[in-house]
Amino acid sequence: TEMKAWRCAWPLALALLAMPLCAFAEAVRTAHSTVELVAEQASLPADGGVVTLGLHLRPNAGWHAYWRNPGDAGKEPSMRWRLPEGFEADAPRFPTPHLIPFGEFNTYGFNGPILLLADMHVPPGLVAGETHALDAKASWVVCDDELCVPEEAQLGLTLPVGDGAPNAATAPLFAEARDKLPQAVRWPARFAVADGGVEVEVVVPAGTAVDEPYLFVASKRLVRYGEQRFHRNGGTLRFAMSAGGAAERLESATAVLSGVGDSEGALLNLTKTAAPLPPLPAAVATAPSTSALGVLQAILFGVLGGVVLNLMPCVFPILSMKALGLVHLSGAERTAVRASGLLYTAGVLVAFAAIAALLLALRAAGNAVGWGFQLQSPWVNLALGLGMVAIGLNLAGIFEIGTRLMGMGQGAAEGGSEKRAAFFTGLLAVVVATPCTAPFMAGALGYALVQPAAVAMAVFLALGVGLALPYLALTWIPALGRALPKPGPWMGVFRQVLAFPMLATALWLFWVVGKQLGASSMAVALLAALLLAFALWAFGRSVAANGAWRWRIAAALGLAACLGASARLDDFGTPPAVATNEPAAGTLGKLALQRFSPALVQSYVAARQPVFVYFTADWCISCKVNERVALATDAVGDAINERGIKVVEGDWTAEDPVITEWLTMYGRAGVPLYLYFPRGSSSIDAGVVLPQVLLPDIVIDAIVDADRSATAVLG
Repeated sequence: TEMKAWRCAWPLALALLAMPLCAFAEAVRTAHSTVELVAEQASLPADGGVVTLGLHLRPNAGWHAYWRNPGDAGKEPSMRWRLPEGFEADAPRFPTPHLIPFGEFNTYGFNGPILLLADMHVPPGLVAGETHALDAKASWVVCDDELCVPEEAQLGLTLPVGDGAPNAATAPLFAEARDKLPQAVRWPARFAVADGGVEVEVVVPAGTAVDEPYLFVASKRLVRYGEQRFHRNGGTLRFAMSAGGAAERLESATAVLSGVGDSEGALLNLTKTAAPLPPLPAAVATAPSTSALGVLQAILFGVLGGVVLNLMPCVFPILSMKALGLVHLSGAERTAVRASGLLYTAGVLVAFAAIAALLLALRAAGNAVGWGFQLQSPWVNLALGLGMVAIGLNLAGIFEIGTRLMGMGQGAAEGGSEKRAAFFTGLLAVVVATPCTAPFMAGALGYALVQPAAVAMAVFLALGVGLALPYLALTWIPALGRALPKPGPWMGVFRQVLAFPMLATALWLFWVVGKQLGASSMAVALLAALLLAFALWAFGRSVAANGAWRWRIAAALGLAACLGASARLDDFGTPPAVATNEPAAGTLGKLALQRFSPALVQSYVAARQPVFVYFTADWCISCKVNERVALATDAVGDAINERGIKVVEGDWTAEDPVITEWLTMYGRAGVPLYLYFPRGSSSIDAGVVLPQVLLPDIVIDAIVDADRSATAVLG
């Protein structure tokens, strides 16, 4: 009996011995931080419940991390959990931040160590004595007075199953962290948006101490984080700030009020009121207003930008294929040709409306996104790359799908197929257009994203009208249609030739995946493309060969293998190299590049040092063309180096809210953006904006003209 009792008890005994060791995981040291995953409980409750985990982040001396809303710059810490089945983790809770000025910016963060608390829900029915691994990938940004560095670490913690009792070793750490959390209150709090500003009114209980209050707005893009004016009238506190890009769209918000009461901060729920609040003693800075003239100009620029977008390397192959389809329809009824143009236009407009709605929704939710934001995801790039492989193989004749995917049509008699293909080709044209930005387009989109949703949608649809306009004109103006070549055998050859731009686009997208996740993930993407090619080849064989079911089984297996390989894309990813104090980012032609940070640019401007700043992304074809055609040339390199101009590169390949804020500051919704600050520039908002399509003479002339103007001003 005693032996049986011991056999039952020894797993629990071992678990109890292991508890103090498991509550702390091994700390991970990065270049500028120490981070670890800790648990408040010594074990997991067998009957289910809540266990509190903590991300213990300790930046090196002189460095700081950021709050859930970092303000003008920075990035909040985040966790990507990998938990056992049935386990769920809540979003982390942040302590009340501090105001950390950063040049001309205001940021919200922490000058010392922080512990971010996250409640993890444990399912019932766990077996006592078992252990469970809790893994998370943490990412964060730390900054000092000159440099901001993104960092990440893979963290893990193993806990045994027991009674879920607290761990004495970690209790003081969690108690201190809870004391620093803002306390949720139900004080009346509202905000109003008017004249380009946001005003917040908070009514505190009678007798509440008020000592240098500051309002940390947690909801992103509700306000701008510069000047915050405060006014008190008894128990009513008023704060006034400039409106952010999402101010008009947000109906509620959260904020933390510090310097009030006896706690670290009060967590407020703000509700929007349509009635304006009484004016404060001083005026509030205004944001751009919506005027009829401004809207009409933005719509005109949107149409012009869409027309020019057809000439960009992203869209030109699609337009060529539609023109080829139009040649095929040359003998059809005029109404069928015009219907093809209208349906192509409808596809373009539907795609632009969908992208605009998603982009506006994400920005309203506080996400810093812009034109082409979806290409910051390696999963999107993989999906687009596989789509390009399928299109290329279809054009090459490897397989056919009834409608002939790209809309070549199968003759005038099959008008229904051509109509469907025309609509979906319009959708595809917009999808492949997102890596490119055309002249006129950047200013229109930059204007749209700071306007109400209706105005923004109108500008996006104007861009779609411009993109569809050339093909629409070919279908509706007979004289233009007659200028196209006559149908003939050359069409089959030309169709196959068009397969190669599609396959080249796929190769480029897989290269972008490699830049985002590493060479191993790029190899996985290429393997997925190979498996997809096999599946489509087998499908093509099933149409003409005997024993079609065997080929279809092979196609299904190939497609399943393709999906399986795609699902493993992130498993082979390697984290990006952690930046060091060295600001070098490589070279471009004769130019020595430095990594972008607001503090670095600010320091050059303050020192009266001329600096050229450009924002790019690996998935931005327009950016790469400009770099090779203009910035990498000897003429531009010599002109910049002879004048002692520093060159700073901002890479937007992956999501970077700091760069997004800079793009917004200069009225841009995406890359590229080229700025030149001549010697003697007064501030960082005084940069000279260069065109979005560059040639060597354009860059050199812009620098010379800006230097001449600056010299004249300085005398």
